[in-house]
Amino acid sequence: MKNKWYYGAFILLVIVVGIIYVSSENSVSIEVDKDTKDNVEYNAGAEDNNEEYNTDDEDNNKEDNAEELEKTIYVHICGEVVNEGVYNVKEDSRVYEVLELAGGLTDQAATDYVNLARQVKDGEKIIFPSKEQMETGEFCIDDGEEKLVNINTASIEKLTTLSGIGESRAKLIIDYREEHGDFETIEDIMKVSGIKEGAFNKIKDSIIVK
Repeated sequence: MKNKWYYGAFILLVIVVGIIYVSSENSVSIEVDKDTKDNVEYNAGAEDNNEEYNTDDEDNNKEDNAEELEKTIYVHICGEVVNEGVYNVKEDSRVYEVLELAGGLTDQAATDYVNLARQVKDGEKIIFPSKEQMETGEFCIDDGEEKLVNINTASIEKLTTLSGIGESRAKLIIDYREEHGDFETIEDIMKVSGIKEGAFNKIKDSIIVK
C-alpha cells in the first residue's frame, strides 16, 4: 500500500514538473515573439524616419534649384519706348525681352542704335534714342558701350565734348562736311584744317561715322 502511495506521488510530481516546463517554454516563446515584434516595429519606424528625412532633403534641393532658376535682376529702360520704367527680369535676359515688357518702341524711335541681342546687366540703364536725336547728333546712348559722337551729324555743342575740340575746330568740322559731304571714315576728320594725327588720336575712340 505504501509503495503504491509513493508510486502515485512520483507520477503526480512528474506531471507537475511537465506542466511547469511546458508553461516555461510558452513564456519564453511569447517573450521572443514580443522582442521580434518590437524589433520589426522599431526598424519599420526607422525606415519611415529615413524616408521622411530623404523626402525633406529632396524638397530642400528642389527649392534651392528653383531659387537658382528664378534669380532675377533689375533693368531701367527709357527713351522712345511705350512704357518707361524699371523691370524685374531673369538674369540671362536680352535687351529685346526687356523691350517687350516695356511695350516696344514708339513711332519716333531710332531702331538701329541699340543692340537688341545683348544680354542685360543688373542695375543698368538702357536708352532708346529718337530719330531726331540721331539726326542732329544730340543723343546719348547708354548701351553698355562708350558714348560715340557721329561727326557727320553732330552739332557744335556735341563736337566740343570731344577732347581738344573747341568751338572754332567744331565749326571747321561742320564747314568741311557742308562743303565736301559726309566723312566716309573717322580718319577723314584729319582733312579738316587744324586736326592732325595728334588731335585725331585723342578723339578716335570717341567718334563714329554713320
